Amino acid sequence: MFKTIASWAFLFGSVAGGIVAVLAFNFDPARIGMYYLMPYYIACTAMQYLWPEQANRFEPGEVLTDTLSNGAMFAMAGLNNLLIHALIAATGSGLLFHFGVLDERFAAHHLPFAAQVAISFLTFDFMFYVTHRLAHELEFLWRLHSVHHCAHRLSVLNASRAHPLDLLWRRIVPSFVAFQTGISPEAFIMGGVIGSVLATITHMNVDFRFGALNHLIGTNEIHRWHHSNKIDEAKNYAIFMLWDRLFGTFVYPAGRSRPEHMGLFNEQHYPVHNFWRQLWVPVSWKRMKARQLQSGDPMVHPAGLHVTPTSPPAVIMSR
Repeated sequence: MFKTIASWAFLFGSVAGGIVAVLAFNFDPARIGMYYLMPYYIACTAMQYLWPEQANRFEPGEVLTDTLSNGAMFAMAGLNNLLIHALIAATGSGLLFHFGVLDERFAAHHLPFAAQVAISFLTFDFMFYVTHRLAHELEFLWRLHSVHHCAHRLSVLNASRAHPLDLLWRRIVPSFVAFQTGISPEAFIMGGVIGSVLATITHMNVDFRFGALNHLIGTNEIHRWHHSNKIDEAKNYAIFMLWDRLFGTFVYPAGRSRPEHMGLFNEQHYPVHNFWRQLWVPVSWKRMKARQLQSGDPMVHPAGLHVTPTSPPAVIMSR
């Protein structure tokens, strides 16, 4: 019971802290990031050593890879922010309203601020669900997204282990769609901070116990299954579990705390802990698959995709 209370208190306290920070720093993303989100990330990282769910054993090259990945994430975040600011300047309250397709009176920025934040968060998260699922189900997008799944355990540090192009498109598309609702920039910032706080929790290697909340929010207890190397377990694509519930991708096995294995199904010849080679994975993909086939691994599909013996053809993809 204590762990459940502490877990809920941390989650809701973190979200409340983010809301207060946004208001206190007058919706300034730079100050919010510097004075709230950065200390929050550091605190979340430290908690992994005070209350770990799995032992913090690092594999050769893991720390360097995650450090470089975090540096790339910050660089891409800067580019992402520039593109979003350009988007705001170009479309105002959304393209359909901007060009008169819809009456501007129906734009979301006329609603109360709390409603705008809810619309922003839900729209962004729905499109995050869509782009995230596509990244798993379309082979050419999986080439990019596979980088995020090559780690063997969850950690705040490897939450940003991702190909820069994967980071970019899966942020820009949800942001673009969210702005088409006509929300205000302030509502988008508030919704983004709440989403960032919750997204960090998904990757925390902390022994949280969220209980019933796992059925509503993609906590770390839920997100572990997304990183399973088994195709039928590696789902839970959203932060808000409504989308996974609606579209049949919610996974939360009873009686098990985590998948048997996290990572890629077949990682032979994959640069699991090599940041620079991971950047070239989309280009070297076919060559890597050919080498896997030449190795005589019977678990590799002739098309170059990892499969399990029981995977139906309709859902074959790399793991």
